[in-house]
Amino acid sequence: MGRGFAVIDLETTGLFPQKHDRIVEVAIVHVSPAGVVEGVWETLVNPMRDMGAQRIHGISAAAAARAPEFSALAPSIASLLRGRVPVAHNASFDARFLAHSMEHAGLACPDLAYWMCTMQLAGTFLQGNRSLADCSAAIGYAMQNAHRASADALAAAALLRAYLGAGHDPAWWDGWLATPGEWPDEPFDTTAWLARTDSDTAPRSVLERLHVDVATDAIDDGALNLDYLALLDRVLLDRYMSATETDDLIRFAAELNLSSTAVRRLHRAYFDGLVSAAWADDHLTADEWVDIRKIGGLLEIDAQTIAGAASKPDAAAPTLTTGFRLSPGDTVVITGDTRRDRAAWFAILTERGLIPKDSMVKKAKVLVAADPDSMSGKARQARAWGIPIVTEEGLERLLGLSAAE
Repeated sequence: MGRGFAVIDLETTGLFPQKHDRIVEVAIVHVSPAGVVEGVWETLVNPMRDMGAQRIHGISAAAAARAPEFSALAPSIASLLRGRVPVAHNASFDARFLAHSMEHAGLACPDLAYWMCTMQLAGTFLQGNRSLADCSAAIGYAMQNAHRASADALAAAALLRAYLGAGHDPAWWDGWLATPGEWPDEPFDTTAWLARTDSDTAPRSVLERLHVDVATDAIDDGALNLDYLALLDRVLLDRYMSATETDDLIRFAAELNLSSTAVRRLHRAYFDGLVSAAWADDHLTADEWVDIRKIGGLLEIDAQTIAGAASKPDAAAPTLTTGFRLSPGDTVVITGDTRRDRAAWFAILTERGLIPKDSMVKKAKVLVAADPDSMSGKARQARAWGIPIVTEEGLERLLGLSAAE
């Protein structure tokens, strides 16, 4: 008799591992031969590429970037599966992805014939249900956080328990438990595993992290550090501060030996310049007011100061923005699973005299990423070449488009 079952769920960047899609999250639930949950393990996986369909799995590149790569996780995954029947809802999908990833990690795993599929078994134990949500509803199991690997694995484990209790021939189940397949004998170590909730608690605030990451002897000489302000202006180009950009600001502040007080003052100077520029024509438009509040929040300007920007300042402050523009002839590269169809973006950019590309080139003016923390090859190359990475919304802002256009 085998040790029981190992219910597996994977979240991935797409559908085809042979076409460079990768695993971004793994969950494994141990279930006893009687259907009792004995343990749950989950971790994000760094796919070393863009995150694919984030609207489905909901994992940010910033979160995945802090997780181990699959090759580092493969031995412990094999250990968790050894001696147990692998189970999944739509097992052909998970088995195919896991086999491909294990092979790349230099390990082998049993083929699909050794996997039990709760979706296929629904035809035997349930009536007219196939999707995980429908099957769960049929047995009265309330699914939560669908498309989180652990939630889906626990739902499949509940299905397995229901099937085990349905009075099917015990010898049939014993046959499965007696042939769990051969998994590599690897050491069990899940200390590097990073669950989704844990990965999302890392501090994102520049000023918050300066207290930790910058030397205590950093100084504030009262001067406007134009180098820091230039990087800040570039980070705020799309009105979004990614985790990667936050790291860049922290690192550069440390190189410049800037204290948190100095950085707070620089942020305030940048904000004051933005407000003065908005009021230069003695009129604050609704769009300018939205922009001021957005920038104020990103720079951690206090609420009273932001509210005061609704009135024209008594004295003009110097504008510290570079006035970045996209001009006809500029090259715009796009990466990731964007909200707007790629062909539609190409048409919009071409209509404005810009040159859209799918591949990274050194003369690109900007890289547009579905997630600006993307780990795609294009994003890594853009960072190496010093090319700004902006969100899709940032590109719309640069082009003067609304999201509905």
